[in-house]
Amino acid sequence: MTRPSIVRAAAPFPTRVLLPLVATIVAASPVGLAAQESAAPPRPGIPSAAALVTTPRGDEDVPDSMFVGVWALTDEHNDLFDVRLDADGGARSNWVKSDAGAEGESARWSRFGSGVRIDYDDGWIDVIRICEQGFEQVSYAPGTPISGPWTNGGKAVRVEGEATPFVGVFRLLDHTGAPFAVSLQSNGLAFKTINEDHRGVWSIEDGAASIRWTDGWNNVIRSTPDGGFEQLSWAPGVPLADAPHVAGDIRRLGGVGLSGEAAPANSREGGTVDRSRFVGTWALTDMANDTFNVVLFPGGAARSTWAKGPEGAKGEWGRWRVYGNGARIDYHNGWIDVVRFAEQGFEQISYTPETPITGPWSTCGRARMIDDRLVPFVGVFEMRMEQDHSPFYVAVQSNGLAFKRIADQPPAGTWSFFGKSAVVRWSDGWTDEFTPLDNGRIAQRTWMPGVPTSEPPVAEQTGRRLKDGPPGPVRPAGSPRPPE
Repeated sequence: MTRPSIVRAAAPFPTRVLLPLVATIVAASPVGLAAQESAAPPRPGIPSAAALVTTPRGDEDVPDSMFVGVWALTDEHNDLFDVRLDADGGARSNWVKSDAGAEGESARWSRFGSGVRIDYDDGWIDVIRICEQGFEQVSYAPGTPISGPWTNGGKAVRVEGEATPFVGVFRLLDHTGAPFAVSLQSNGLAFKTINEDHRGVWSIEDGAASIRWTDGWNNVIRSTPDGGFEQLSWAPGVPLADAPHVAGDIRRLGGVGLSGEAAPANSREGGTVDRSRFVGTWALTDMANDTFNVVLFPGGAARSTWAKGPEGAKGEWGRWRVYGNGARIDYHNGWIDVVRFAEQGFEQISYTPETPITGPWSTCGRARMIDDRLVPFVGVFEMRMEQDHSPFYVAVQSNGLAFKRIADQPPAGTWSFFGKSAVVRWSDGWTDEFTPLDNGRIAQRTWMPGVPTSEPPVAEQTGRRLKDGPPGPVRPAGSPRPPE
């Protein structure tokens, strides 16, 4: 079994820092994916490849309690999942891409050198351990000796905030009394094991987890005074002010308890790297381990789908060029990403607007090209309002999330393939279908809330894929961003 693919916040300067939900979930947001302000945490990252291959064994002078809690990790396609480490040694992940779906992975964890080793029931092993600037993750596929090269590596981020109790896997009951599983991830995505349309988004509302499913159902999971949880469920079209169709105690699933680098060297610009190796669409992660994409166009333009900043779904725009053994991307907001060759593939290192590129980076992780099937749909697209032809923007990400920038409308949704098109189901009930055309154009068909896509759409139009934005200064290598 593999972990295949299904598919930065504003302080004195725009930052891609850990947003409290857990990085991304906001109580006032109906979809839980709005940006907030927060101070940047220490950068958890990847040291040299050699350091990742050899893991020390035996307990070190680090308390077990340092690792108990919820951690945000990434799989081989840089898609986020979480793992909860319980004090009794049990563990449960909400990685949903296996046949178990939203049931996730059951596991047990134990001390392992300067960190912990998590052994999953599907044969995967994750190691979370202390590194020079925080915590790192190294992962081993089933059958891979833990003494050999790892399969995947990146930073490990502790999930904290009021939403933390709800991140994980829950056992609920449907309206017939049959049990099903729900996975809530710290990036605001929700998954369940029933119904063909089994995805949704969630946020914290009045101290509870409010889940809006793309099939129209609504769930609320809230804590109880005895430390447990209860569910409330409403059928499609029923206002939440009405009595729920299902209510009762539920439980959060656990696992198998045991009780039963420095700055880049030789980074001169230019070099002899084949430029064409970097043209395409990349999956990167921000400081909360949330996935975003950046498209590197052949002419040197770059556009990211990172939607947590003040531009929202308009993303980030800039220019890229060969830099040492990789590609350097300078964004309009002052951030810099470097995608470069590593011993086992590609890695990403990132610098805040106030960080000299010759100094320590701010965050890093694995960098991966996305699957070819996703390429036509992933990016930032400019559409036009039917009423006044004013522009609005849609950002589509390789992790199944989509964002839009229209005043007074919820900004997020989920998308999936439908033939040669992508269907986006927005949290406000609207549905869009996008079909790629020639020359970077895209056709959009739109349905109002409650109208099935088998009916004629309420609107049809053609939009365009965005590349770079207005021209702006690019920071020279080795210099800090000039004061504004």
